[in-house]
Amino acid sequence: MAPTICNSAALYIESMQDRLNALDSQSIDTLASWLFNIWRNDRLVVTLGNGGSAFTASHLVTDLVKTAAVDGRRRLRAISLADNMGLVTAVGNDLDYEEVFAYQLESFARRDDLAIAISASGNSPNVIKAARWANAHGVQVVALTGFDGGKLATMADLSIHVPSNNYGIIEDLHLAIGHMISQSLRCRILNDGDAS
Repeated sequence: MAPTICNSAALYIESMQDRLNALDSQSIDTLASWLFNIWRNDRLVVTLGNGGSAFTASHLVTDLVKTAAVDGRRRLRAISLADNMGLVTAVGNDLDYEEVFAYQLESFARRDDLAIAISASGNSPNVIKAARWANAHGVQVVALTGFDGGKLATMADLSIHVPSNNYGIIEDLHLAIGHMISQSLRCRILNDGDAS
């Protein structure tokens, strides 16, 4: 599916509203529930992506750690594998760029942790390699994708798909999904009677 662009703000807004309405809200709520369980069990969330999705991965960690935080309660542990440029470039230069996320997962992630893999195409080789490592080592994989979902959607335990072929709209809605799950997580923590 070839990427598209919109030639006016009105068309972009109309297209984004249409794609927003097409999102599967149940899968987004499922992710919020999984994140709550990760928080309750003091497990780790790792996020990853390339390009604009790298910034979405970083933004999501900010929201999960800060926006979802409740005073007096333990905070969710979350890191973005796109944020350590020294490590990313060392692995990319010395090994292979396809290794930059799987290498870090092997260092940081453990069984029953959660990886949120973000790829508009769903076919980024380094994201696919990371998902493959996670599948083999008991790390749950959540895919945030666009276009047709690509290979990543088929490798994920939970796939949240933005049915669009416009990179901007896909990335905008991935950010919005991050805001949705962070706010939902905060509400779940606030309503949790088991002080942690």
